[in-house]
Amino acid sequence: MRNLRKLFYVACAVFFFTSCEETYNDKLFWPGEISQEYGSYIKPYTLDLTYSGEKLVGKTVSFKTGDSETGTLTLNDVIPGEKETPISHIQLYENEEKGYYTFSGTNITMGGATVKYSGSITPKTMKLDLNVVMADPQKLVNKYDFALYKMVQDLTNEFHPVQYKGACYFDMKPKEGIGTDEASLMYLLGNLAPGILQTLIPQLIKDIKLEKDGTITAYYSSDPINEELLFLPLNGDEAEVVQKQIQTVIENRTYEKSPNGLAYWGQANNKLILKLNIPAIITEIIKNSQQQIDGELINGITEAILKTDPIRLKSLLSTLNAIVNNDILGYLVMVDDASFTALFNCIKNGIPMNITHTKDGHTYLYLDYQTLTPVINILSGIKVDLGGLSLDLAMIAEQWKLMQLFNLGLDLVPSTK
Repeated sequence: MRNLRKLFYVACAVFFFTSCEETYNDKLFWPGEISQEYGSYIKPYTLDLTYSGEKLVGKTVSFKTGDSETGTLTLNDVIPGEKETPISHIQLYENEEKGYYTFSGTNITMGGATVKYSGSITPKTMKLDLNVVMADPQKLVNKYDFALYKMVQDLTNEFHPVQYKGACYFDMKPKEGIGTDEASLMYLLGNLAPGILQTLIPQLIKDIKLEKDGTITAYYSSDPINEELLFLPLNGDEAEVVQKQIQTVIENRTYEKSPNGLAYWGQANNKLILKLNIPAIITEIIKNSQQQIDGELINGITEAILKTDPIRLKSLLSTLNAIVNNDILGYLVMVDDASFTALFNCIKNGIPMNITHTKDGHTYLYLDYQTLTPVINILSGIKVDLGGLSLDLAMIAEQWKLMQLFNLGLDLVPSTK
């Protein structure tokens, strides 16, 4: 009897393992082999991801299947404005000759974007092509020029009597009862900076295009800045004279199209979310420096961004800047760890910009007091040398607390070109 019982147990075990084998032995890959995270941040890459035809690095996607027939694909921080984008009920098609599963389809994301996807998957790699059309409730998809320069006087506004308008959108207001004496530095900043920005921005950028797939492109110039033009508005010249000078300078500058994939836009809570593709930007900096960079350093930087490790990222950027000697990187690695972490989190999570459409066809995209406050706090620990005169930016941080409203951004109009 005991032998019969043992024989029964053996038969059950054989039946169990045989049935499991029969369940998956007709599959190209078992579910556990392809249920994993695929990434393009540490070589060898397991993810070959393209977004509207452009290769996208520093990203991960997760795939999960229970039967090697259907599965769920999760895009991690790939669609602008969406931290995770799950796509379920993906049908897998076996290509035994080439040794992979293929899949394709269309999905509407939780944020309203339309995503057409196609790809292939093996236990070692995933190839994924995405074509995206963003939801656009604010009707932002367009090519934009900057607004023309003009000067408006409002003598009833003690704090901001002269308003320079043009490429830069600017508005400020102190808290109730605060006068120009108490917030003298902010008063000076508010009446000088906008005039300078109206002539600086057009020298740097000619136009901006918000693409329907969520990418942002622009025509930019790296020619030397015409410093005389910067202070022209402060001389009190007529608006027509200043605008003509701006146009003359622009026509004599060389502008080139920005590389695709450096910046993306999405929309959430009636705001534009600006996402910077840090790995792509760093790659572009390296390319322009014409220096040979260790691939492991780049992999480490990308991984630190992906895994949200700002202190490690700061250390790696410091090493990188010792090679490429970039001004912006040099500034970033000089700030303290707490300030760098705050700035990193702001950039990684996306920068929220307010949207205002005016009746005369202008679109303001701008940062408000709340969004700018962490940046001001970062700047407060910096001292600037102005030709031998030291300016402690902590002074601005103190008077910043006296502000009720502070908006800074771009004044855009639909391009006619």
